[in-house]
Amino acid sequence: MYKTWLFNNKKKKERKDMIKYGRKWTPRMVIYQENREEVLKRIEDESGAKPGDPGMFKHYQAAVKRVMAELSDNKLEKAKETAKEWSNNCPPPEIQAQVAHKKGPAYMEHFLKEMWRQCRMRVFVLSAWKNEQGEVLFRM
Repeated sequence: MYKTWLFNNKKKKERKDMIKYGRKWTPRMVIYQENREEVLKRIEDESGAKPGDPGMFKHYQAAVKRVMAELSDNKLEKAKETAKEWSNNCPPPEIQAQVAHKKGPAYMEHFLKEMWRQCRMRVFVLSAWKNEQGEVLFRM
């Protein structure tokens, strides 16, 4: 009886978005972005796993940790400042282009579904962004 009453009178949870529209940058993420080629090369040399293979991910943390261990204290401090700047303002255009290419379609799809779910509204989206080479790309 008590269990049923508690179950029926519990606080209702509010629905959270599945997508987080922002990122809090950490020094580790900044170091990875700045030394991406070196980290991927190390993983390939040490484990033989190619970038994007499922087996690569188990070697990723160790490779980034080794790259961070080799950096001087000055560079680590600079990475902390860069992470704070990127979190408060925005990352450089190259990083923005990577995020737009990787997460842009998912963000748009989530927005469209939420607009349909909450308002029964159809939305047409035309997006444009610059890629790493500076070319403007379009998507509908």
